Amino acid sequence: MTGVSAPTLKGHWLWGNLKDFNTDNLSFIESAANCGDLVRIRFGPMRGYFVNHPDHVCKVLAARSKSFRKPAVVKRALSDILGENIFTSNGAAWKRSRQALQPAFHLRHVERYTQIMQICVERELQDWRAGSVIDLEAAMTRVAMHVIVETMFDAELGESADELSAIFTRLFHLAHRRMKRYALLPNWLPTESNREVKRLSARVRDLLRGFITDWRAGRAKEASLLNLVLGPKDGARMSDEQLINEAITIIGAGFETTAYTLVFTWLALMQNPAVEDKLYAEVDAALGGRRLRLADIHALDYTGRVFKEALRLYPSAWGLSRSTLESVEIGGVVLPRNSTVLVSPWTLGRDPRWYPNPLRFDPDRYLRDNAREIPHYAYIPLGGGARTCLGSHFAMLEAAIILAAIAQRFRLRPLPGSATGAKSVAFTLRPDGPMRVELQPLAHSAMTSPAAPTARAHRAMRTSDSTVCPYSGRIVANAGAIAR
Repeated sequence: MTGVSAPTLKGHWLWGNLKDFNTDNLSFIESAANCGDLVRIRFGPMRGYFVNHPDHVCKVLAARSKSFRKPAVVKRALSDILGENIFTSNGAAWKRSRQALQPAFHLRHVERYTQIMQICVERELQDWRAGSVIDLEAAMTRVAMHVIVETMFDAELGESADELSAIFTRLFHLAHRRMKRYALLPNWLPTESNREVKRLSARVRDLLRGFITDWRAGRAKEASLLNLVLGPKDGARMSDEQLINEAITIIGAGFETTAYTLVFTWLALMQNPAVEDKLYAEVDAALGGRRLRLADIHALDYTGRVFKEALRLYPSAWGLSRSTLESVEIGGVVLPRNSTVLVSPWTLGRDPRWYPNPLRFDPDRYLRDNAREIPHYAYIPLGGGARTCLGSHFAMLEAAIILAAIAQRFRLRPLPGSATGAKSVAFTLRPDGPMRVELQPLAHSAMTSPAAPTARAHRAMRTSDSTVCPYSGRIVANAGAIAR
């Protein structure tokens, strides 16, 4: 097989692009995107490619997906945290995990979780008062953690929610640190970092083991996610450790993506008053002062599009990686076997070829006629192909419920010095500063004092009047746009 050559991203003669990548992930992938749609990169001895065209991405994630796998370095970095699961596995093992988990996330089951989601957000809002200041990042993380654990086990986390969120965040940070070093040190070596991973992993497993004990005893409702995933017979055949591995995977994927996309959604709303006003008007017209019902979701079309636009500009996972199992031709370039391939939802979602005025926050991009103009694999904040996020319907429903519940009660206003955009932290995006907001009341709201929940058994970003598009270099005339 022969092919043409791809341009090479300039780097150090010895370690290639490794230092630039580790210093600032987003600057690195933007530099690679500026070089072309398929660019050679090098991290020390590891040679790979950065792919930045929807047609090429389709080939990696879908059309030729059987020729790719998750890189071995990912599994090594996460093996003692996640165990063998849908995120780290490949081939037949991945297919078994996918088939086992998929039924629980079918739309007909996701709808059953609506009440739990509402209870979780209302519990959080009980302590919100007009004029008070809240840490929005902590609040959204806490709600999302409650939602995923309570839907999974039908168990309330209580004060353990903050602890569990902090532990997961720290574990993923430590795993990312391993990946930056390409897992050169074995996980069993008693380094300070490995000891911390072992201690935190043990704490997570202790917490989850208690929930699994209750589940085995039949104290979880039939519609709990774990019952839908496994059922009594399958659960009986699995050890507690196997169940814990699956639970850790679902929690890790289920709370962080939604929580931080909600944070960035509110950031964008606060920076774009016209969009904010339209969302509030839709929520008021659809719900007034009553609690959201499942049937109301269809009336919150604009709210859903706001969340989709936040996912485009602020994809929680800024990069996806694969490794070639065999030689693969992409765009006329032959990628050798064992090449690492990096794809970025961040650069795809900010490319002016697919998104006119890409830094403008514009939910109307997803109106039916407009959406037809967007290539399918130019929008991959939730992945693509066979490995597309299982929980996409779950996340969209959860986001609509949380956004609507808050919009029925308060306007959010950032305090001076609050975040204005995103930076990369470990595998994901985070606000580039604190997210402390003041709660302002709605004059017409009948829900400013929410009812008690029903009991049941370096990428600084700024707001600017004119912004330079990161790829075309042209000026985007857009007051209040979210910019680099």
